[in-house]
Amino acid sequence: MAEQRQTGGVTLWDLLTLICFVLPGAGASGTAKASHAGLLGYALVILVGLVIGLFCAACMRVAVVRIGGYLVQGNLPAGTELGYSVVMLTAAFIWMVLALATGSWLAAKILTLIR
Repeated sequence: MAEQRQTGGVTLWDLLTLICFVLPGAGASGTAKASHAGLLGYALVILVGLVIGLFCAACMRVAVVRIGGYLVQGNLPAGTELGYSVVMLTAAFIWMVLALATGSWLAAKILTLIR
């Protein structure tokens, strides 16, 4: 990915990683709000959302280091590098949607268990 070759600064992938970290907590808190959970419910689902977000963000960082390292060392043509970038960004957006859905689903399961 071309944006990983720069030194310093914030890249698009860093922003996507941050969004991926926050989305499960947002989904979990939305589920808690919809089910009118108490303070314990909110605290528990936010904690679970942050743990899921940490896992999802770590997976995204590992992916960019592995694939980005391959692209830098591979001396690939520009078209191939662009193809890899498109696939990586598409996978990141799918991963973020799955992170949001997982946070919401797990929060709903936890809230039904503590009631």
